[in-house]
Amino acid sequence: GLIYALIAALCNATIGIFSTKLLISGIPPFAIAFYRCLIAFILLTSYLVVSGNLLIWFRDLKANGLKLAGCAFFGFFVLHFFETNAYQYEKVPVVVFSLLGAATIITFITTAIINKKMLALNQIFSCAAAVCGLGILFDLGGRGNFTLTGSTFALIAGCGYGIFLSLSSLLRIGSGLSVVNSLIAFGTVYLFIPFYYYGGGLIHSYQQLWLLICLAFIPTIGGFWFTVRALTMIGGESVQLFELSEPLISIGFAFIFLQQILSGSQLLGGLLILCAIFINMRFSKNY
Repeated sequence: GLIYALIAALCNATIGIFSTKLLISGIPPFAIAFYRCLIAFILLTSYLVVSGNLLIWFRDLKANGLKLAGCAFFGFFVLHFFETNAYQYEKVPVVVFSLLGAATIITFITTAIINKKMLALNQIFSCAAAVCGLGILFDLGGRGNFTLTGSTFALIAGCGYGIFLSLSSLLRIGSGLSVVNSLIAFGTVYLFIPFYYYGGGLIHSYQQLWLLICLAFIPTIGGFWFTVRALTMIGGESVQLFELSEPLISIGFAFIFLQQILSGSQLLGGLLILCAIFINMRFSKNY
């Protein structure tokens, strides 16, 4: 479960790079979110047809459609729509730190509510570290080294992701490509609504198409498949904590491919968020 969560973090760290390059190329954020899911759905469904597993997917979809639809709303619509919009206003690492920091807090809280029990001491410390890290990351009470719009979008996306992790674990939606394809299918339907409402957007070049295919295959299919696999082995809060390694990878990717550098306060806040990982690793009973 730990290995799957770390691989998912590596895949997900590419989202900001591909999304930012697509935004620079002129594709609006709602179109990016929709196209990445649509292409992922086409690719994965094609694989299921070739491998002879399409009927298995239909059976799983029929049996667990309502559960998957609910999880996909938070894990695809809320996450992808608001995360992609956030990249218009904030640096990639800041969006990732904000998203996962919020998701960590939401996951712990929703898990405690669902299980009807108080948070453990290590979970309380983890949440406190994440809250403090977000405060420093946004430079609250200082000069305001952040954009309110981008940070708000990132926090909303993080809340969606945190709820998705808790619901997936609670509802036991399972794993495998059929589950991932169902989540992507519902996500595509949800994301078509803002795509249609805002007038859509066309793909104008092979470069844009290639970036969308990479975005669909690496984080959308790969990242979610490894996340769902991890959720079948360890708790949702533990998956989220270990996937907080994603910002470290994002910092490197953002510097190499986008020449984005964090300020001192942003880096300090991000590192404090990452402390939540080590607090939970040190005291968690899940391992």
